[in-house]
Amino acid sequence: MSVFDLAKHWEPTAPNERIRRSKATNRLRVGGTGSSKSSDALMEALEYMLRYDGIAVLFLRRQLTDLKKSSILDWHEFVPRELYHWNGSDYIATLKHNGSKLFFGHLPNGSEKDLQQYLSAAFPVIVLDECGQFSGKSWEFLSSRNRINRECKPDDQGNMPVPVMLGCTNPIGPHWAFYKAQFVDKKPFETPDDAQRDRNGRYWAPDSLEPSGWRLIYNPDDWDYVHSTILDNKFLMQRDPDQIAKLERLPEPMRSKFLLGQLDTAVGQYFDVWDEARHVIDLAVDSAQIIWQPWQDRWMGWDYGRAHYNAEFWFTMALVRVGDGYKEKCVCYREYIDRGKTSAETVPNTAKMNALGLPYAAKGGDVSSLRRIFFSHEKFQVSTENKSKQSIADRVSRRLRKVGLPALTPNDATKGTRVLKAQLLYEKLKADELVVLSTCRNLIEAIPQLVRDEDNLEDVLKVDGKADDCYDGFTMGLSNVFGLNAKPFRIALQEKVSQALQDSGPTVANMVYLKMMDQRKKKERFGRQYF
Repeated sequence: MSVFDLAKHWEPTAPNERIRRSKATNRLRVGGTGSSKSSDALMEALEYMLRYDGIAVLFLRRQLTDLKKSSILDWHEFVPRELYHWNGSDYIATLKHNGSKLFFGHLPNGSEKDLQQYLSAAFPVIVLDECGQFSGKSWEFLSSRNRINRECKPDDQGNMPVPVMLGCTNPIGPHWAFYKAQFVDKKPFETPDDAQRDRNGRYWAPDSLEPSGWRLIYNPDDWDYVHSTILDNKFLMQRDPDQIAKLERLPEPMRSKFLLGQLDTAVGQYFDVWDEARHVIDLAVDSAQIIWQPWQDRWMGWDYGRAHYNAEFWFTMALVRVGDGYKEKCVCYREYIDRGKTSAETVPNTAKMNALGLPYAAKGGDVSSLRRIFFSHEKFQVSTENKSKQSIADRVSRRLRKVGLPALTPNDATKGTRVLKAQLLYEKLKADELVVLSTCRNLIEAIPQLVRDEDNLEDVLKVDGKADDCYDGFTMGLSNVFGLNAKPFRIALQEKVSQALQDSGPTVANMVYLKMMDQRKKKERFGRQYF
């Protein structure tokens, strides 16, 4: 039985009280700064320690300095010193009366090496503070360590704890997209292509080892969250009444994040010029938004991977409606994404996707061919251990040619640096020279997730995941070619003469014809050729 009444020392806010009652095994406190998310999660951890003798609790932050300046200070402030032993070298608090332990830890890189220290561990309660800094892989790995430790004893009613993962964060950080998908949007962050969603919102993937042939990969009942702001924290409001005024003065979108805790805006978003209303076109709603130009070449950007995602994107130039007229823009009109497949599996699907032609093009209008497929230049290198003396690009090219597609073209390394690619994409979005079709959902979801690298503000932070692979594949195509062909002379001549004939009659149309032919001869004389 506990010798300490926590309720007399700590009062949860209304949102925190609700999440404490949740039966979900993954629980998130998210919102604005000063809403007592982290401190309440720490006190909930203490509640488990008081209830279950010998329980082991893990409390993690990304950096040790942040841990010392926040969570460890909160522990010493809110928990009476006579209640616990403190190991200052290992950062472990042990309750004197029942041996329950709280382990403060940090994962500076969130890497596999960092996580290995917990391979054989067991923690019924794990707290990830500022979890937007932790990757989804870190959360999932730690979930496998979220189990009852040997020393844990039942409570006074004979019940063992139900293992629980607790997260706290402002809606920011390079990995916020994972938590938004899993907790807020109620779907897997990376949904397999062959997954199915049932009427209860659960996601299933095919699995031949299961009797039913399907394996449950996501259950929305396991994921719950509460949103809170500083207005929910009456104690802090009384102690520091000027805090709201300070937050109000922050620039957008920081104000939206830290004061209001808005879940959709992004702090540190690299492509802050991205706007779906401007840059995404839904041809199913209005197919006249684009006029396809049959003479324009088509090309692809392909970021290859097996452990990572294969990310392929198709491009062309087309006339896109702007107001009452049309403007020529680069159009990304198709994507193909897979993972864990060999090139022998991927290439047939690439060919199948390419054979679909331009979306909603007029009958017979899609006569242009796929001219080039840009591929990572390092994939053209042959390692010294490779006995076949063939690069990955060689093997993929051979398969592409067999299905009638062009061989791979190496990505231009001078244009292909991450900084230059990021700058080009930013410029094209800002200048309204690029659009994406609404069917490219992976790309549309990826661009808003990309954030600046704090160590190099001109670069996009590289984060393992689908979004980064989509970005690499997309910019692979964009940075090498931004429109392959000018309009052929015969097409331009036909259009100009037809317009003159319609507007002014045959005499003016003949004058337009003679003038354009004369201009062509003059330009050819100086070596300028029309294609």
